[in-house]
Amino acid sequence: MSGDRLRVLLVSPLPPPVGGIATWTRILLREMAAHPDIEIAHLDTAVRWRAVTQVSTPARLLGGTAQALRDYLRFRRMLRASRPGLMHLCTSAGFSLRKDLLMLRASAARDVPSIVHFRMGRIPALAQGSSAEWSLLRRCAETAAMAIVLDRRSRACLSEACPSAEVRALPNMVDIAAVDAVIRGTHGMDRAAAAASPSFAYVGHVLPSKGVTDLVEALCASGQELRLDVVGPAEESYRRVLAERAGSRIGLRFHGTLSHEDALKAIRQADVFALPSHSEGFPNVVAEAMACARPVLATDVGAMAEMLDADGREPCGICVSARDVEGLSRAVRRLSGDAELRAVMGARGRHRAETEYAAPVVTEKLTSLWREVGYESRHV
Repeated sequence: MSGDRLRVLLVSPLPPPVGGIATWTRILLREMAAHPDIEIAHLDTAVRWRAVTQVSTPARLLGGTAQALRDYLRFRRMLRASRPGLMHLCTSAGFSLRKDLLMLRASAARDVPSIVHFRMGRIPALAQGSSAEWSLLRRCAETAAMAIVLDRRSRACLSEACPSAEVRALPNMVDIAAVDAVIRGTHGMDRAAAAASPSFAYVGHVLPSKGVTDLVEALCASGQELRLDVVGPAEESYRRVLAERAGSRIGLRFHGTLSHEDALKAIRQADVFALPSHSEGFPNVVAEAMACARPVLATDVGAMAEMLDADGREPCGICVSARDVEGLSRAVRRLSGDAELRAVMGARGRHRAETEYAAPVVTEKLTSLWREVGYESRHV
């Protein structure tokens, strides 16, 4: 670090594959052009040895161990070469925590303060037990100068478990400009879609853990003529399962992996965006759906209820319990049968995305935390 310029070693994935953390990294690196007092050295930790839909434990252990070793060796080289004033480590926890703890300790050994950024929403659930993952996560939080989580509930749980740790909450960010470009390009198309039977859109990895089976069953159980557009990578065997569950009761269409622009178009042209996941952190796609002025049907996991202000005075969508197909079906009937409610929730979501989650807003908050940790340690 020279003068008052802060050099940050950012350890985080970039696309491909597309994912929440990778999308955040891409947007952040672009936004840093507005912060010339900060220099970024970036270590890309994207998983490229397996398909995103390949989730078997043996494969993840074998391939993940090899990647963890490779990432750690690359990290040590960059730590020596870039001489950062701060290290920022993004992690989804799980198997990677052992590698994460080694990186945090290596930074401390070189007197480089670090921030560990937990990009997952399972902290409240982990805090209820005594698993090895929870123990490692707490050690990471206590080793870093600061831990960042995605929502207030996670911050409260981690702060209680680690009283000596500095814990902050920071939301993910949405690229409003990219969304607006799609809205301009689809002007009028979404109104045509609204004239047909109500449509729902799902965008993400097409997996049972994302609640896609629950969503199909809930749409079928609603007893209404509905459509569902599914965007994202899926194993052919799972696509057949979903098609069999849907039968002729709903209009189910698979679009596979689309460009970011086309995925946003699919959200904009739907009446409702749905993400009934069993576990989430702070999903970028929900913030993008809010920016598209679409109401969101989600589950009360991770930060989603907080994002949507689901229990507040101006909710932007509806949250139900994870795996609750009956509750999901009731929410489907409510949203599909009330166009005015959809419009009001969509407008609220757009306002919330602009004021709370827009990329410049969140980046300013993050860089303030970087300066707080990096400059404070420099002047201790």
